[in-house]
Amino acid sequence: MGLKKKKNIIILTLCVVISFILYQLYFFLTITSETASSSRVIPVLDRAKVKELMHLRSEDDKFINNIGVIRGVFYAHMPKYRPDDNNEFKCLKTGEKIAFELLNDDYCDCDDGTDEPSTNACVNGTFYCDTQYHSKPILLHQIQSSKVNDGICDCCDGSDEFTHEPNKKLLSQSNDRHYRYYVTKCPNNC
Repeated sequence: MGLKKKKNIIILTLCVVISFILYQLYFFLTITSETASSSRVIPVLDRAKVKELMHLRSEDDKFINNIGVIRGVFYAHMPKYRPDDNNEFKCLKTGEKIAFELLNDDYCDCDDGTDEPSTNACVNGTFYCDTQYHSKPILLHQIQSSKVNDGICDCCDGSDEFTHEPNKKLLSQSNDRHYRYYVTKCPNNC
Protein backbone atom coordinates (compact mmCIF):
# COMPACT_ATOMS: atom_id res chain seq x y z
CA MET A 1 0.00 0.00 0.00
CA GLY A 2 1.39 3.33 -0.99
CA LEU A 3 1.96 6.33 1.21
CA LYS A 4 -0.74 8.27 -0.63
CA LYS A 5 -3.39 5.53 0.05
CA LYS A 6 -2.48 5.40 3.78
CA LYS A 7 -2.77 9.18 3.99
CA ASN A 8 -6.20 9.10 2.31
CA ILE A 9 -7.45 6.34 4.67
CA ILE A 10 -6.27 8.29 7.73
CA ILE A 11 -7.94 11.49 6.50
CA LEU A 12 -11.18 9.63 5.73
CA THR A 13 -11.16 7.95 9.18
CA LEU A 14 -10.60 11.30 10.90
CA CYS A 15 -13.48 12.84 8.96
CA VAL A 16 -15.84 10.03 10.01
CA VAL A 17 -14.77 10.29 13.69
CA ILE A 18 -15.15 14.07 13.74
CA SER A 19 -18.57 13.83 12.05
CA PHE A 20 -19.72 11.29 14.63
CA ILE A 21 -18.53 13.48 17.53
CA LEU A 22 -20.28 16.55 16.09
CA TYR A 23 -23.49 14.58 15.57
CA GLN A 24 -23.42 13.33 19.17
CA LEU A 25 -22.78 16.86 20.45
CA TYR A 26 -25.66 18.24 18.36
CA PHE A 27 -27.98 15.46 19.61
CA PHE A 28 -27.01 16.11 23.25
CA LEU A 29 -27.51 19.87 22.96
CA THR A 30 -30.87 19.43 21.25
CA ILE A 31 -32.21 17.19 24.01
CA THR A 32 -30.92 19.24 26.93
CA SER A 33 -31.75 22.66 25.49
CA GLU A 34 -34.48 24.43 27.44
CA THR A 35 -35.30 26.58 24.44
CA ALA A 36 -36.16 23.62 22.26
CA SER A 37 -39.75 23.66 21.05
CA SER A 38 -40.25 19.99 21.85
CA SER A 39 -41.01 18.60 25.27
CA ARG A 40 -38.41 18.54 28.02
CA VAL A 41 -36.58 15.47 29.21
CA ILE A 42 -38.34 14.20 32.33
CA PRO A 43 -36.31 12.04 34.69
CA VAL A 44 -37.69 8.56 35.16
CA LEU A 45 -38.16 7.21 38.68
CA ASP A 46 -35.93 4.36 39.69
CA ARG A 47 -38.46 1.76 40.86
CA ALA A 48 -35.85 -0.16 42.85
CA LYS A 49 -34.99 2.95 44.89
CA VAL A 50 -38.68 3.68 45.49
CA LYS A 51 -39.25 0.14 46.77
CA GLU A 52 -36.23 0.44 49.09
CA LEU A 53 -37.73 3.56 50.66
CA MET A 54 -41.26 2.15 51.12
CA HIS A 55 -40.69 1.52 54.85
CA LEU A 56 -39.93 5.24 55.34
CA ARG A 57 -43.34 6.37 54.12
CA SER A 58 -45.57 8.43 56.39
CA GLU A 59 -49.33 8.76 56.61
CA ASP A 60 -49.16 11.70 54.20
CA ASP A 61 -47.66 9.42 51.52
CA LYS A 62 -50.64 7.05 51.36
CA PHE A 63 -51.80 8.75 48.16
CA ILE A 64 -48.54 7.84 46.37
CA ASN A 65 -48.47 4.35 44.80
CA ASN A 66 -45.53 1.92 44.62
CA ILE A 67 -43.98 3.58 41.59
CA GLY A 68 -44.09 7.11 43.02
CA VAL A 69 -47.18 8.40 41.19
CA ILE A 70 -50.24 10.04 42.78
CA ARG A 71 -53.05 7.49 42.99
CA GLY A 72 -56.12 8.06 40.84
CA VAL A 73 -54.51 10.38 38.28
CA PHE A 74 -54.49 9.57 34.58
CA TYR A 75 -50.82 9.21 33.58
CA ALA A 76 -51.05 11.81 30.81
CA HIS A 77 -52.35 14.36 33.35
CA MET A 78 -49.57 13.73 35.89
CA PRO A 79 -47.52 16.85 34.94
CA LYS A 80 -50.59 18.98 35.75
CA TYR A 81 -50.49 17.73 39.36
CA ARG A 82 -47.40 19.73 40.25
CA PRO A 83 -47.39 23.11 42.01
CA ASP A 84 -46.83 26.23 39.93
CA ASP A 85 -44.44 29.06 40.83
CA ASN A 86 -46.84 30.35 43.51
CA ASN A 87 -47.22 26.85 45.05
CA GLU A 88 -50.77 26.59 43.71
CA PHE A 89 -52.71 23.88 41.92
CA LYS A 90 -54.85 24.77 38.90
CA CYS A 91 -58.10 22.79 38.67
CA LEU A 92 -58.06 20.90 35.37
CA LYS A 93 -61.51 21.75 33.99
CA THR A 94 -62.54 25.00 35.71
CA GLY A 95 -59.12 26.67 35.93
CA GLU A 96 -59.57 27.71 39.57
CA LYS A 97 -56.39 28.04 41.59
CA ILE A 98 -56.08 26.63 45.10
CA ALA A 99 -53.15 26.19 47.47
CA PHE A 100 -51.20 23.03 46.63
CA GLU A 101 -51.56 21.82 50.24
CA LEU A 102 -55.32 21.42 49.62
CA LEU A 103 -54.68 18.65 47.07
CA ASN A 104 -55.95 15.28 48.45
CA ASP A 105 -56.99 16.81 51.78
CA ASP A 106 -60.34 14.96 51.76
CA TYR A 107 -62.29 18.15 51.02
CA CYS A 108 -63.51 19.06 47.54
CA ASP A 109 -62.12 22.53 46.75
CA CYS A 110 -62.40 22.49 42.93
CA ASP A 111 -65.86 22.54 41.40
CA ASP A 112 -64.78 19.88 38.89
CA GLY A 113 -63.42 17.53 41.59
CA THR A 114 -59.91 17.28 40.15
CA ASP A 115 -58.19 18.30 43.40
CA GLU A 116 -59.16 15.02 45.07
CA PRO A 117 -57.98 12.26 42.69
CA SER A 118 -57.15 9.82 45.52
CA THR A 119 -60.11 10.35 47.84
CA ASN A 120 -63.86 9.98 47.71
CA ALA A 121 -64.55 13.59 48.79
CA CYS A 122 -65.83 14.88 45.45
CA VAL A 123 -69.15 13.61 44.13
CA ASN A 124 -68.24 14.26 40.49
CA GLY A 125 -64.62 13.07 40.73
CA THR A 126 -62.99 10.29 38.73
CA PHE A 127 -60.43 7.79 40.03
CA TYR A 128 -58.15 6.19 37.42
CA CYS A 129 -56.95 2.70 38.34
CA ASP A 130 -53.20 2.02 38.32
CA THR A 131 -53.53 -0.32 35.33
CA GLN A 132 -54.14 1.75 32.21
CA TYR A 133 -53.52 0.48 28.70
CA HIS A 134 -52.07 2.91 26.19
CA SER A 135 -53.13 0.92 23.14
CA LYS A 136 -55.25 2.38 20.38
CA PRO A 137 -57.97 3.08 21.41
CA ILE A 138 -56.79 3.90 24.95
CA LEU A 139 -58.49 1.66 27.48
CA LEU A 140 -58.90 3.49 30.76
CA HIS A 141 -59.90 1.69 33.90
CA GLN A 142 -61.74 4.37 35.81
CA ILE A 143 -64.37 4.46 38.52
CA GLN A 144 -66.32 7.13 40.35
CA SER A 145 -64.42 8.69 43.24
CA SER A 146 -67.17 7.68 45.63
CA LYS A 147 -66.09 4.03 45.22
CA VAL A 148 -62.51 4.64 46.50
CA ASN A 149 -61.71 2.83 49.79
CA ASP A 150 -65.29 1.68 50.27
CA GLY A 151 -64.40 -1.96 51.01
CA ILE A 152 -65.29 -3.23 47.53
CA CYS A 153 -62.60 -3.95 44.94
CA ASP A 154 -63.79 -2.05 41.86
CA CYS A 155 -60.56 -1.69 39.84
CA CYS A 156 -59.38 -4.83 38.08
CA ASP A 157 -56.01 -4.45 39.82
CA GLY A 158 -57.49 -3.55 43.23
CA SER A 159 -55.74 -0.18 43.32
CA ASP A 160 -58.87 1.60 44.57
CA GLU A 161 -58.59 -0.09 48.00
CA PHE A 162 -55.23 1.14 49.28
CA THR A 163 -56.04 2.12 52.89
CA HIS A 164 -57.69 -1.08 54.09
CA GLU A 165 -56.43 -2.75 57.24
CA PRO A 166 -54.94 -6.23 56.75
CA ASN A 167 -57.26 -7.90 59.29
CA LYS A 168 -60.45 -6.61 57.62
CA LYS A 169 -62.14 -8.32 54.68
CA LEU A 170 -62.83 -6.76 51.29
CA LEU A 171 -65.42 -7.71 48.73
CA SER A 172 -63.67 -8.90 45.55
CA GLN A 173 -64.25 -7.67 42.00
CA SER A 174 -67.16 -9.07 40.08
CA ASN A 175 -66.13 -11.71 37.57
CA ASP A 176 -67.84 -13.15 34.50
CA ARG A 177 -70.35 -15.04 36.68
CA HIS A 178 -70.94 -11.92 38.82
CA TYR A 179 -70.03 -13.73 42.03
CA ARG A 180 -68.24 -11.70 44.66
CA TYR A 181 -66.42 -13.16 47.63
CA TYR A 182 -64.49 -11.84 50.61
CA VAL A 183 -60.73 -11.47 50.38
CA THR A 184 -57.98 -10.01 52.57
CA LYS A 185 -56.34 -8.26 49.59
CA CYS A 186 -57.80 -7.32 46.22
CA PRO A 187 -56.52 -9.67 43.51
CA ASN A 188 -55.07 -8.34 40.27
CA ASN A 189 -57.42 -9.53 37.49
CA CYS A 190 -56.19 -7.21 34.74
